[in-house]
Amino acid sequence: MKSFKSIHLLVFAFGITEIPVFSNNTISVEEATKKGLIKLSIKAKGGYTGDVIKMGIQNLTNKTLDIKVEAGRILDSQNNNQQDILITKPQEIFLGAKESKNINVFGMCCQAHNGAPTAEAEYKVGKLADSSLIKLANFIDKNKYYSNTTAQEAVWSISDNNSLGSIVDGDINDINNLRQFVSHITGRLIPSYNITYKRQNDRDVLGTVSKIDGVFDYLLPANCHATLGIYNNQGQLMQTVFQNIAHQKGEYNIYYTFRTKDLPRGIYYARMNADGHLHKEMQIEF
Repeated sequence: MKSFKSIHLLVFAFGITEIPVFSNNTISVEEATKKGLIKLSIKAKGGYTGDVIKMGIQNLTNKTLDIKVEAGRILDSQNNNQQDILITKPQEIFLGAKESKNINVFGMCCQAHNGAPTAEAEYKVGKLADSSLIKLANFIDKNKYYSNTTAQEAVWSISDNNSLGSIVDGDINDINNLRQFVSHITGRLIPSYNITYKRQNDRDVLGTVSKIDGVFDYLLPANCHATLGIYNNQGQLMQTVFQNIAHQKGEYNIYYTFRTKDLPRGIYYARMNADGHLHKEMQIEF
């Protein structure tokens, strides 16, 4: 289990996300499809992240075509129980008259409440995503995060409004980098805890929180007996971390896990009582 204390967020400024530059005469894969210039076959390879799509593209015209597949474009699943795909690596495809090509498309799932695409699942070209997902897709491309599970969690933090605290798996630098970037483009705060979303199995992300963990730090000015509990917004005790434990005065950092099974989404509070009086409170939201 990763120690929460290992996550120290770095404050730094992000420049403008670089957008890949295509040739002047390119036409988007969506527009080319709508105009009947190309024929597409789009099928999943299976899985959430990385080289997940195979695309067959055929030029139906007698002219050369220059097709762009943009990072930030959505591929729409034809199965309502399987996730759409956000393209994360742009490509420019040159097709001679009547020429056909097969390309591999890198992407990430963007509907955490649905299951992962199964092999051979069919897709159609959709529209460009909203501006935040487009920026994130280009950030993923810039940093070569194509198969990065941390980046996948970042996508879900925007597409499904998952907490930025759910960006937890992987290299600590990637976690910090992606948390900071998503916070920067969305204006959302980075919480002081980690969130794990429930997965029924490897192909089923249910989108509900299974646990929250973090570090509750506190300073006691005198010896006392302390209790740490987690309460709902109505003041009802949901979970006791420890109760009436003798403490010497000083600084403490307590690792806690908040089991959220069967609890409704909302605002909760971690509260420290010292000798029966509220000493410190921290808000938790999921």
